[in-house]
Amino acid sequence: MKRALPVTALLLAAAGYVCLQTAPPAPDPATLMPSGALLYLEAPDFGRLLRDWDASRAKADWLASDNYAVFSRSNLFSKLSGVYSQYGAAAGFFPGIKSVTEIAGSDSALALYGLRDVEFLYVSRIADADLMKSQLWAVRDKFERRQAGGVSFFQRTDPASRRTVAFAFSRSHLFLATRTDLLAQALELLAGGAGPSLASDRWYREAVAAAQGPGELRLAMNLDALVKTAAFRSYWVQGNGAAVRRYWAGVADVKRSGGNITESRVLLHAPSPASGNSAAVSSLLALVPPEAGLYKAWGVEDSSEAAALIVAKLIAPSPARVRDWRAAPAAPSPDSHAGSEGDLETRIDEQPLAEDAGIAGSMAAARALVDQAGAHALLLVQSSAPAEGTFVPMSSTIVLAGAGEWDRDSVRNPLSSAAGKLWTTSQLGAGWVGETAGRHSVERLDGLGTLMFAIRGRLLFLANDSRLLAATLDRVGTAAPAGALTYAAGFRHSRERANFERIMAALDFAGSTGDPEDGQESRAGAPAFFSRNIGSLSRALSKVAEVRVTEEERGAATLQTVVYRLGQ
Repeated sequence: MKRALPVTALLLAAAGYVCLQTAPPAPDPATLMPSGALLYLEAPDFGRLLRDWDASRAKADWLASDNYAVFSRSNLFSKLSGVYSQYGAAAGFFPGIKSVTEIAGSDSALALYGLRDVEFLYVSRIADADLMKSQLWAVRDKFERRQAGGVSFFQRTDPASRRTVAFAFSRSHLFLATRTDLLAQALELLAGGAGPSLASDRWYREAVAAAQGPGELRLAMNLDALVKTAAFRSYWVQGNGAAVRRYWAGVADVKRSGGNITESRVLLHAPSPASGNSAAVSSLLALVPPEAGLYKAWGVEDSSEAAALIVAKLIAPSPARVRDWRAAPAAPSPDSHAGSEGDLETRIDEQPLAEDAGIAGSMAAARALVDQAGAHALLLVQSSAPAEGTFVPMSSTIVLAGAGEWDRDSVRNPLSSAAGKLWTTSQLGAGWVGETAGRHSVERLDGLGTLMFAIRGRLLFLANDSRLLAATLDRVGTAAPAGALTYAAGFRHSRERANFERIMAALDFAGSTGDPEDGQESRAGAPAFFSRNIGSLSRALSKVAEVRVTEEERGAATLQTVVYRLGQ
């Protein structure tokens, strides 16, 4: 027994030595960020992500594309370039991808506190040796030394722009900020200070708690504060501010696995009643055929929306009336009415569109069709088909899920009325005729276009192409995917890219006065919008074969999943 005591003491001493040599766990970067951020970006291995992007073919293709050339001449790019130049002058050098990669360690995060002035704090866990080799460390003698939280830091302000760059290195963490107060607060938090951190903000806590495990890249969004900023209203390219205002916080996680890139989003909103359309949306998604190039399924809240889709896709397809943004509006004639303070909702930059009684009547008839069976969910399937001639046919099929079974005569009459408002009477004289689409019996009406329908219990199939209609009908009885989806969509980029390039080239040529072989430069000197600008973006992203989006509601959270399937 006495001999065991020295052994026990030796074991305890060894255990104590191991504990002393084991490094404490690295702090969560969010706990080092001061409270009040608008956006928070986090990566467990930021350096690897930057190296992957820098070596990627997508980066090289995009930088060489017309799309990037147009972006580099945009107002947003000009403003960001100005901010970059000012911060570069403050830092004493202009960082490129190499300089950024040098200070991109493993656990890294960036919190954005001001959109207009691009005010941020960056924190990264990086080895001492790696920092010493960076360009940032090499110019430290140009900075003024200060101290916060018992740690020395470096600060430099450009006298012309009044921009500030400050950085510090402590406990294997690099701190880089554009405001001294942000850096000082972060150093206090690292030293164990009791100040509020980003991790304690309610929007961040609840959004992260509702999300799954973090991915290779995580973006947390303080949407309630973000949408109130003037910069957001001016530069949010999606232009859907009203939809974003529904949410007050969110998290998006990106992961790469199995040849796919998956983005998982959680958006928090005020509790709302559960939708009864989720089961119908999931069942409609099972009807999407392999021939589809684009598909969307969602719940019908307003029958006028579904009616407008039926008219636009099947009865009176027409291009959107878009005005060239580069051309100034024409001057008003002397006898034109200039308007008054009561006309605040009247547009003055475009000519008013003439009322079309045919469209209005067709819409009313289509809405009666949607209402008569209580349609509560809708699926749109579209596909382009290659053609030897000038035109690329665009096929559409719409599936309506009704509350009850559809009646054949109650479908014929509204559809005949809707088509009759826009198609000539002589062409509608034959009325509906029975025929087959693949192995399915359908009914067909010919006029200025082709309109077909088939009924399968509570499902009504409407189409303008027998091939796509037959492929959709073949899917009846297919098991629905798991989950109660409120929205689902997909775009098969690899299938549609060649046909859309052909269509976009024709659209650009139709709107130009030059030769389509001369590069289709516009009168403003910019590359043709569809075929070269958007087309070059499609070519740069050609490795993305398909994009799939699903959405479901869970209490006060909207869960969205976006899957980018990569081809060879």
